[in-house]
Amino acid sequence: MECLAGAIYFEARSETLDGQLAVGRVIVTRAASGRFPNSYCGVVYQPSQFSFVRSNAMPAINRESALWQRAVRIALIAHAGAWRSPVEGAMFFHAAHVSPSWGKIRMARVDNHVFYR
Repeated sequence: MECLAGAIYFEARSETLDGQLAVGRVIVTRAASGRFPNSYCGVVYQPSQFSFVRSNAMPAINRESALWQRAVRIALIAHAGAWRSPVEGAMFFHAAHVSPSWGKIRMARVDNHVFYR
């Protein structure tokens, strides 16, 4: 759960609840897919997947901060599937300010991320 919360924190901590949950649900979906590692840490630390991961580690997190505490709560909701994402089933996302040519089916933009399946 710490890896899931860390990814939510670093990828989407300044976004709305919907944006943070959408990022979390992609990681949950990947871990359950059979196409990616089957754990949240495996998904997050898979090479070249998350730009905040450096040398197979996350940057330090202030675990006392309100933003971290919120990311932990959102990770629990995403893990439980207790919220239906507007991009449910998405397996990929990127920041809206970049334009990769992935050739995947675009689902929607939620806050600062674009989601694909």
